[in-house]
This record gives sequence, structure tokens and C-alpha cells, in this order.
Amino acid sequence: MRIKKIAKKLPKHLQTAIKQTFKLSSKFRKKINQIKCNVLNLDPVTGFRIYKIQKLTHIGKPKWTRNDLKNKLKEFSELYKNRPIKDNYYGMKSPHMFSAWFVIQFLKPEHIIESGVWKGQGTWFFEKAAPSAKIHSIDINLGLRKYISEKVIYHNIDFFDIDWNDIPKEKTLCFFDDHQNAVKRVKFAKKNGFKILIFEDNYPPSQGDCYSLKKAFATKSGKDADYLKNVLKVYYEFPPVLKSEKTRWNDKWNDKKYPTPEPLYRNVENEYLQVYFDESIHYTWICYAELK
Repeated sequence: MRIKKIAKKLPKHLQTAIKQTFKLSSKFRKKINQIKCNVLNLDPVTGFRIYKIQKLTHIGKPKWTRNDLKNKLKEFSELYKNRPIKDNYYGMKSPHMFSAWFVIQFLKPEHIIESGVWKGQGTWFFEKAAPSAKIHSIDINLGLRKYISEKVIYHNIDFFDIDWNDIPKEKTLCFFDDHQNAVKRVKFAKKNGFKILIFEDNYPPSQGDCYSLKKAFATKSGKDADYLKNVLKVYYEFPPVLKSEKTRWNDKWNDKKYPTPEPLYRNVENEYLQVYFDESIHYTWICYAELK
């Protein structure tokens, strides 16, 4: 704080020079941390050492099949053309939006809790998937919304801090696109009686900005993986509709580094599949988790 006060008294050109120095220092520290993680084989978010990535992409079986997914791709592609937000950068694209929409229209939950709203694209698709469901949408910054629904109940505090006592938990689907610790979300859900969860940010080890279920299952530390195996009836990573040559981090898709379910299609066999291919690089192992 003293440094900031002193800096304010300096000439503007010196203030600018100091700011640039701090920015360079921050970038340098991030680069050093990235190199350290790569050399020591550490996950940059958790700091856990990644000894050997387990090829776990599912536990148990969901209520739907791969053919059920395939049979809904054309319908969703038509709906996707009418989405309210064409540029949803930093938000969900067709590969993940399809998976979330599919589960909601398949299970028909009475209540949906959406943690992470961004511009509101997901909210619109959730309403289309379950028109009669009551939706609670949560984001600490609701000012970024482009789509706002009069039927949705909005909250600007965290999922943990809301009183959910009046919601029937077994008829509620919780959707998390909030870049938070997924294992803590599961523990809270278990404690409070929620059964059905979807995690959009299911990053693999060494990637992403949050601790995901995929990371928990992959690391040798074991404690979180053992807990999840004990409380989850189903863990299901949605397959990519089509698989891109490179990941969203611009490295080659290596199944040893990024264990992934078999894609639904190998090639663009129909015109309606094109959008899934065009946006396939945005796939990050979105998953469905059903508690016992």
C-alpha cells in the first residue's frame, strides 16, 4: 500500500514505467510456474504431482445410449441456428451446449440450478429443453448477461451460500459452469441431497483453471478419487461429437495425456454435423455425475 501511495506522487511517465514493470514481472512468474509444472509434472491448479493419468472416463451407465445422443444431434443443430447470442466467446459452444441440452430434455427435471451464467446462452437453451422447469441462475456478475428471462430466478451469490431447503433435491439438476472446485461441489451436493450434476469445466490434468472431477480421478493422491468412487453412482464424460486434430490448447490430441471417450462420429457425414466439427476444439470433457 505504501508503494502505491508513493507511486501516485511520481510523474506520470514514471508511474507508467512502474506499471509496465509489474505487468512484465507477473507474466514472467506465470511463465516460470508453467515451466516448473511441466518439468516436475505438476498440475498448475492443484500442485499435485501427476504420476500416471488413469484412463477413467466413466463409472456405471447413464440412462441413455450413444444412439440416443446421435438421434438428437440434428434437432439441436436446428435449434442452435436460432440461439440468441451468436458470439458466445468464453461461453459454451455446440459440443457442450448439446450435451447439457440433451440431458435436460431427456431427464426433464422440475428444477434447474445453473451456476455460471455468463451472457445467458445456457439459460435460453435450458428453457427450450425443459419449458416447465423452474430455473435458478447464479453468477457473481449478472451485468454481463445478453439474454435475460423473466421466468428465471437470478442470484448473485455463490451456490454454497443460497438456502435450497424449499427445492425438491431429487427432482433438481445442478449445472456447474463456474470454474470452481468440483469435488467441493460434489460434497456439498451430497450433504444437501442433490443427485444430478453436470460439470462443464471438466479439465484434464495440467490444463484449465479449476480442480475438476477428471483431475481428481487422474492424480495418484487418491483421496478425492476414492471419495468420488464411493459416492457416485454414475460418472460419465460425454463423448465428443467429432474430434478435432488439436485440443483447445493447440497441442496434438494424445489419448494417453487426454483420455477421451470414442467420438460419436469420425467424419462429417451429414450437413447438420458441420457446426459440431467447426466448434470441436472447444470440447473439454463435460461430464454427468449422479450421486448414490
